[in-house]
Amino acid sequence: MTHRRRLAVLAFGAAAATALLPHAVQAQAWPSKPITIVAAYPAGGVADQMARVLATELSKRVGQPVTVENRVGASGMIGANHVAKAAADGHTLLMGAMAEIVFTPHMHDKMAYRPEKDLEPVAMAVRFPFILVTNPSFPARSAREIVELARKSPNQYTYATGGNGSVQHLAMEMFTRSAGIELRHIPYKGVMPALTDVLSNQVPMMFAGFPPAMPHVQAGKLNAIALTTKERLPVAPDVPSLAETPGQEKYDFPVWVGLFAPAGTPSAVLDRLHRESVDIFSTPAIRANIEKAGMTVSAEPRAEFASFIRSEYDKYRKVIRDAGIKDN
Repeated sequence: MTHRRRLAVLAFGAAAATALLPHAVQAQAWPSKPITIVAAYPAGGVADQMARVLATELSKRVGQPVTVENRVGASGMIGANHVAKAAADGHTLLMGAMAEIVFTPHMHDKMAYRPEKDLEPVAMAVRFPFILVTNPSFPARSAREIVELARKSPNQYTYATGGNGSVQHLAMEMFTRSAGIELRHIPYKGVMPALTDVLSNQVPMMFAGFPPAMPHVQAGKLNAIALTTKERLPVAPDVPSLAETPGQEKYDFPVWVGLFAPAGTPSAVLDRLHRESVDIFSTPAIRANIEKAGMTVSAEPRAEFASFIRSEYDKYRKVIRDAGIKDN
């Protein structure tokens, strides 16, 4: 090899290394500035609570301030779109939920972002069930009795949700379709107005979040019928799983909240975020508080979480299309 050719090869190698350097340095230096975790839902909800737990503990570990920003609206899409369009450097993250990640893409013909392409799954934070609750005046005392009543009087009984295409709506669609029954959907502008009307017997039933519903169950103002996960909860061992109902053995509707980053974020950053998130939520004191609220901490690997998200995306595509749900 000639001297001139050697110089050319060395120059090419140096140029290639220089081109790769910013990406490598970016990953190694993370975080180089404050981190923002966007919660796509209002303060006090599960996504907001998990974002604040993570922010408090993560800031201690990474040496940078970590703040939570609530970007609320459009079933979580406003917050998700903001993160999807952010720089892919690990400094803007999303504490997201089912609606904006696996529901809305199948309900909207046009979206400003595509979660399956624009957001990278980082870590599952928590899973938890909904609880099917009824007003005490409603005659059914079990899911089986609800099915029997609905079969005798199709489309006579109603149920409340937090809105068309909401998580509660999808949970009930899965139930009614697997049971072969018809119930009338009464959508509300939010979960709390729906729960209020079930409490006042304006509507007889709904799928509700475990934490807001259980105090009313314990006070005798609501009846707890069944959970949407296959397993019972240790904090409510007497409440059966819906899958224990004959004909509903395959029913499994876990609600989840997880951490996401813009697509293209360096793998080293994603891996670090995953390790820190799992470790934080698995801390004994934090885990104990989460489990008291009827939730379960998840420590699955990042690749497994990504695979789960893909399966959820496909699962709810079918449910939404079969039910003809649109939220345009």
